[in-house]
Amino acid sequence: MDDRSVKIGLIQMAVSEDPARNLERTLAAARTAAARGARIICLQELYRSPYFPQSQGADAAGYAEPIPGESTEVFAGFARRHHVVVVVPVFEKGEDGRFSNAAAVINSDGSLMPPYHKVHVPYDPLFYEKEYFYPGDCYRVYETTYGRIGVLICYDQWFPEAARSLALDGAEIIFYPTAIGRICGMDDAAEGDWREAWETVQRGHAIANGVHLAAVNRVGQEGEILFWGSSFVCDSFGTVVARVGEGEEVLVATIDLSKNQEVREGWGFLRNRRPETYGALVRPVAASSGGYRCPAGRRPDTPKKCGYHMPAEWELHEAIWLSWPHVPDTFPDLEEVEASYLRIVEALHRDEIVNLLVTDEPMQGQVTDLFAAAGLDLARIRFHRAEYADVWFRDYGPVFVVDRAGGALAMVDWIFNAWGEKYEELMRDSGVPSTLNRWMRLPIFSPGIVLEGGSIEVNGKGTVLTTRQCLLNPNRNPDLSQEEIEEYLKEYLGASHVIWLNQGIAGDDTDGHIDDVARFVDERTVLCAVEEDPEDENYAILQENLEILRRSTDQDGNPLSVVPIPMPGRVGDDEVRLPASYTNFYIGNRSVLVPVFRDKNDERALSILKRLFPDRDVVGIDCRAMVSGLGTIHCISQQQPSV
Repeated sequence: MDDRSVKIGLIQMAVSEDPARNLERTLAAARTAAARGARIICLQELYRSPYFPQSQGADAAGYAEPIPGESTEVFAGFARRHHVVVVVPVFEKGEDGRFSNAAAVINSDGSLMPPYHKVHVPYDPLFYEKEYFYPGDCYRVYETTYGRIGVLICYDQWFPEAARSLALDGAEIIFYPTAIGRICGMDDAAEGDWREAWETVQRGHAIANGVHLAAVNRVGQEGEILFWGSSFVCDSFGTVVARVGEGEEVLVATIDLSKNQEVREGWGFLRNRRPETYGALVRPVAASSGGYRCPAGRRPDTPKKCGYHMPAEWELHEAIWLSWPHVPDTFPDLEEVEASYLRIVEALHRDEIVNLLVTDEPMQGQVTDLFAAAGLDLARIRFHRAEYADVWFRDYGPVFVVDRAGGALAMVDWIFNAWGEKYEELMRDSGVPSTLNRWMRLPIFSPGIVLEGGSIEVNGKGTVLTTRQCLLNPNRNPDLSQEEIEEYLKEYLGASHVIWLNQGIAGDDTDGHIDDVARFVDERTVLCAVEEDPEDENYAILQENLEILRRSTDQDGNPLSVVPIPMPGRVGDDEVRLPASYTNFYIGNRSVLVPVFRDKNDERALSILKRLFPDRDVVGIDCRAMVSGLGTIHCISQQQPSV
C-alpha cells in the first residue's frame, strides 16, 4: 500500500485576556510547527480568548470576530507562505448576528473553506456554553492539499455519532480542538479520571472508524479550571503516536494515512454496519431546553429584534396547513374523521390555499379522488408528501411570523416533545418544520425551548395568552422560570405583554392548552370558555380563568372585553372525558370553523361566534369522532399569514 505520510502540528498554549497577544504568540508557535515540517496545523479551541463560558452572563462579545476576519486573514497569509493547511478555531460572530464556536479551515494556498460550527454544546457548571454559542447543524469534511480532514470541537468528542458521520463522509483524520481541564481544588471525580476518559473515548473513535485523530487542548489556570493540555495524536487503530504534557508545547508528529484502509479492510467496522437497525440513533431527543441557552433578551437574532411578529389569526392568510389523518389508533372512526376533514377543506379552500401533508402517493391518490368527487377545486389544494406520525400540526408544525415592513415571512421552530414525552411514537413529528422549510426556504428561528402552537394565543398587537399548567409544567422546560419563558414569548412572537391563565380543561392531554380555554376574537376581545354546571370538574377552573381575564389588560393597559361561551356537556364515556371545547375553532379568511359535538349547546356557541364575526360565515363542523383523538379543528391546523 502506498505510503501517505504527512506531518501534523498541534499548538498547545496558555491564553491571556489580550486577543492580540494570543494571536501573536500562537502565530509564532505555528511558525515553529511549520519549520519542523508540519503540513497540517491545528490550533486549540477558542485560541484567541480565555475560556469565558465558565461564567454565566459574561460580556464576551469583545472576543468575537467574523469569518473571514482578522484571524483568518493572518493565517491565510501564513498558510500561503508556508504551504500549510491551518485549522483556526475562533469565537465567531456571523452575518446574522449569531455567535458560534467555530473552526475555520484554510488550505495551503490560503483559500478559506466554510467554517465548522460546534454541534454539541454543553450547559454544565463552569461550562455554560449554551449561553454563548449557537449550535451547528452539520458536519464537514475538507478536501485539503494533504488529505481529507474533519474537524469537531471539544464536547463533540463525547458523541461517537459525530466521528462516525465524518468517517462515512470520507474524513481521513479528525481534529478535535479542545478546552478541557480539572476543577481547581477538586479531587478526582467519583466516576474516575476525566483526563483518561477524554483520551480513551477519542482513541475509541479512531479505532471504530479507521481514522487518525488529533486532539489539541489549552493549558494553564483560568478562573476555576486548570486546563491539562495533554494534546495527542493517535493512528487509525488508536495507538498514540505522540503526546505532550501540561505545559505550552508545539507537537509535531508524522502519520501515515494509508493505514486507515488497512484497518478498515482488516476489521470491517464500517462495511459490517447494520444501519437498518439504528433507528433509535435518529429518534428525536426528549430535550427540555434545547441547544441554545443564551437568555432570549440577549440574543441578537430573535424575530422581535429582526422586525417580525406573530399576527392575529383573523389577519389575512395565504394558506392553511393540515396533515391528512391515517392512524386508526388515534381515530377509531377514521372514516368519519376523514369526512370532517373534507368539510374543513371544502369550507376553506376557495379563500386560502390548502397545504396538505400526505404520507405517500397512494394516500394522495385516495384523497384527490375524495376531493374531486366532492367537487373541490384541486388547483387550490397543494399536496406535500412527508413522513409524519399524526395530525396535530398546530403543535408540531412551525409558528409563522411576519415582517410587514419588509414584506417577509419566517418560521419559528420550537422543540416538540410530544406534550411532555407522553407519546414516544409521535416524537418524530418534531422534524416537520425542517421538512417544510426544504420546500419553503424561509428564514427560520430556533428558540431551543419546548413549546406547542396550541399553548399560545396572540392578538397580533403585542399580547400573548397562555397557561401556567402547560408552559410551567416540569415536563416542558423545568429549568426555566416564568420570567424566562415570558422573555422567550416576547422575543420569538414579537410581543410585549403576557397574560397567564392557570389551568386548562379536564381530559386535555396537552396539559392545558390555551386554545381549549380562551381565544382572542379581536385585539381587545377574548372569548372565554365557561362551565355552567357547578358540579362539573371544569367549573372552578374556568371560573378562575374568567376572573383573571376580567382583571387583565392588553399591551397598552386597556381592559379586555371578555365574552363567555358555554362548554358542551361531557363528551366521552364514564371512564374517559374528552377535551371537547367550542374555543378550538379556526378563523379563516372568510369563515370561522367551529367544532360541534351533537350537544344542546352547539347552537348557542355558534350564535355567539356569529355575533362576534359578523363578516365571516360561521360553520359548525361535526367533531364528535375527531375529539376521540384528543383534539379538534384548531389542533390540526396552522395558518400561514400573508405578507
